[in-house]
Amino acid sequence: MRKFFNRFLKWSCRMAGNPLSFAVALLILAAWAIGGLLFGFTDTWLLIINTVATINAALMVFIIQNTQNRESKALHLKIDQLLLSLKETEFELIAIEEMEEEELDAIREQLSQRKKH
Repeated sequence: MRKFFNRFLKWSCRMAGNPLSFAVALLILAAWAIGGLLFGFTDTWLLIINTVATINAALMVFIIQNTQNRESKALHLKIDQLLLSLKETEFELIAIEEMEEEELDAIREQLSQRKKH
């Protein structure tokens, strides 16, 4: 199930960034507006577009967050691989993103002290 969900999120991300998706969204919005002009913009008519927009925005937040998390993880793994390939690497910096805030502050202080020398 998780594999299906991940594939679905990747597909959703690609589709959300697709120009065709933007065009379809514009067509739906135009159809809604034309329908409103023809039948009147009742409270129900306005509630429909507000509900659709709210649900769409909420889902897009999850899609964007998933994409950012995946890209961030991949970037960190690439950086870790580069660090491992260097002979002078300090291994405490590998997977540094997993450390607590206090540990990061201590390392930042150590690195800033080295820059001064």
